[in-house]
Amino acid sequence: MPRRNSRLDPVFNVLMKSLLLALMVASLIVAANARDKNKAEGEDTLRKYADQLGWRIATGIKPKSWEQDEQGREILAREFNATMEMGMMNSTQLREGQFDFSRMDRTIRFAKDHNMKIWGAALIYRADSLAPWMQERMHLGPRRAFTPQQLDDLMRKQIQTVVRHGGDAFYAWGVVNEPLSGRNQPWQTILGEEDYIAKAFRYAREATKSDLVLNETFGHTGLIKERVDRFFELVERLKSKGVPIDGVGTEMHLEAPLDPDYLDQFHDFLQRAKKNGVAVYITEMDVYQGSQGAVPNASDNQKKIYHDVTATCLADSNCKGMTIWDLSDKDTWLANKKRNAIPDAKPDLFDEAHQKKPAYYGVLEALKERVAKK
Repeated sequence: MPRRNSRLDPVFNVLMKSLLLALMVASLIVAANARDKNKAEGEDTLRKYADQLGWRIATGIKPKSWEQDEQGREILAREFNATMEMGMMNSTQLREGQFDFSRMDRTIRFAKDHNMKIWGAALIYRADSLAPWMQERMHLGPRRAFTPQQLDDLMRKQIQTVVRHGGDAFYAWGVVNEPLSGRNQPWQTILGEEDYIAKAFRYAREATKSDLVLNETFGHTGLIKERVDRFFELVERLKSKGVPIDGVGTEMHLEAPLDPDYLDQFHDFLQRAKKNGVAVYITEMDVYQGSQGAVPNASDNQKKIYHDVTATCLADSNCKGMTIWDLSDKDTWLANKKRNAIPDAKPDLFDEAHQKKPAYYGVLEALKERVAKK
């Protein structure tokens, strides 16, 4: 082994100390820059721009995941100015005449703690949204299970108890969900094809001043014109009878590839709503990216759809907000549907690890663009 020249040791030590100091300074600069970048990114949130526009951007966390999903709750509070809660009977009145609002109260507390409001979904919906005790009686057949007066009283009590309990924490309620489906039993059969809708809205209006919304689904590749026509004909008939419909909801469970003119279809829907004097809410938004190889650049395409739908809504002051259906791909309903499940679905703004996807930035860019135009 060669011997080190002792006369060079002091010089060597000085050089090594200088090198170590330079490395330490460089690492501190890199860390500071990273912190600044993260801070800037953290400040650039969906709700920052939605709040400036007075526009509701909402989502929710599945009740079974709520306690365990701390990261999800952090994202919900940071990125969204609204969340959601189901108002249907199997969520609130599991035993006849006995209401359980523990889940709703948890949502209300969270919303108030984080300066958020709540979208109340599906007060009246199909048979599988009924409480178990009602479903058991339904085995006899709707007309044998309930008299019109019994069902009328049940509807009034259910709607008004739930809505009054929610109070001003809710900015809007989906009073009747998917009326064109023909499956909203037993309400539809016993109380009348359209009369059950009128009753539900009138009972809700007695209990709240929040917007009352009639919600429907119109297709997975766009908004099917024939269905939109039927829907607004129904709205016109109901409003002509004085039914207090404040808004209409369009579900947008979109599945790529979409109709080439899907944005024109949405624009037509917005115009029809304005003509009928009702606001618009996008109540259930997600975008299936398409099966493997079906859509070129699927992630970028998904981003563009989210951007364009958001921008089209924001361009119309009558379009009040959008609810993303599930916070992240981890909990997407599409992969867990009872029928026609889509195992490879990744339709939301955040991935399975709660990281922002290009789709997130599509919505963010649309919001920022609208703020810049103010």
